[in-house]
Amino acid sequence: MIEKITDFSLRHEGSSYSRNAKNQVVSTINFSGEVSIYGGVFGTLTFVENFHEADLKSGTCSWLGEAMLDDGTRIFGSLNGTWTQVEGKHIYRIAMEGEESTGRKTRSEGEIALETLIYSGSVYSRD
Repeated sequence: MIEKITDFSLRHEGSSYSRNAKNQVVSTINFSGEVSIYGGVFGTLTFVENFHEADLKSGTCSWLGEAMLDDGTRIFGSLNGTWTQVEGKHIYRIAMEGEESTGRKTRSEGEIALETLIYSGSVYSRD
């Protein structure tokens, strides 16, 4: 059963680009923000793409981040999934599944709008 945990809205904090051993471009995009039940959230969205395919409309991505819970503890979250560009716009829909360091399995659905540099969406628990 899938149940909504919370909504999120994270702001862009910076990006970096490098190449891996396969000569692919590795884009890392950092986000942060306050997210209700998670408290302070900090994380990196990573994309790996072929250098000569810069204008792709979809691909794979991953997230690795941490949350600073209000009770003084922290947890990690790791997800993998896909991105899809909204036709004719610099808006990217992101759908990923993974888990928290507590063992809870999660799904995240959201989008990044380059006009605002905000990554927003929802997190769900899943079986």
